[in-house]
Amino acid sequence: MYYYLPCLLGLSLSLAGAAAEPAVQEAPKNVNVRKGAVEPYIAKNYDHLLGKVQGLDDSLLKMHFKLYQGYVNNTNAILQRLQEITDNGQNKSAEFGALKRHLGWEFDGMLLHELYFENLGGKGQSLAKGPLADKIDNDFGSYDQWKADFIATGSMRGIGWVVAYIEPKSGRLLNEWINEHDLGHLAGGTPILVMDVFEHAYITQFALDKAKYIDVFFANINWDATSSRYQNQPTQLIPR
Repeated sequence: MYYYLPCLLGLSLSLAGAAAEPAVQEAPKNVNVRKGAVEPYIAKNYDHLLGKVQGLDDSLLKMHFKLYQGYVNNTNAILQRLQEITDNGQNKSAEFGALKRHLGWEFDGMLLHELYFENLGGKGQSLAKGPLADKIDNDFGSYDQWKADFIATGSMRGIGWVVAYIEPKSGRLLNEWINEHDLGHLAGGTPILVMDVFEHAYITQFALDKAKYIDVFFANINWDATSSRYQNQPTQLIPR
């Protein structure tokens, strides 16, 4: 679907992130930032999760961190190339259109991985009583019913993500399937819990046993992080 992009960019982009470099803490040196331009995104370091996510091998996590770095690199490379095209007055070119269409895929791949890693590391903690627990009970009837719906969504065939969203029209909590990285997001919604169900998230350790991976994911949710997302979400709803 995206095979033509490396030729358009003139760069060795790894669109699946497989050839990404290890995570770094400084901006890529090859990105030229002109005055007024958005500065390059910097990959976050999630090494603190190594040895702390019970049931997930460190080798799997390291591979996943490296893949995430690829999305950061590709997002920066596309933004740099779009800047060059615009500066040269070529914003009606086919290359400009192709890159504009693809940017969201790379950017969402970057951001969803950050949200995913940041809601890991809970060490078997349970969701404590509070606003998020009350919201789940109110919208789903019980935690168990919400969890069953989330797991059923993640168990569907396909590659992508499951995101527990607060939708912005009524403030309802919904478990949504995101196909790949960019199809199915609720516009204006607030992501509360994010689970990666691309095969790269589990296949090297669990083979095709996605159900086992999902069990491990739930045993390691950082409920403090998810509760913070819920409590810090924008309070202004979009008018119905």
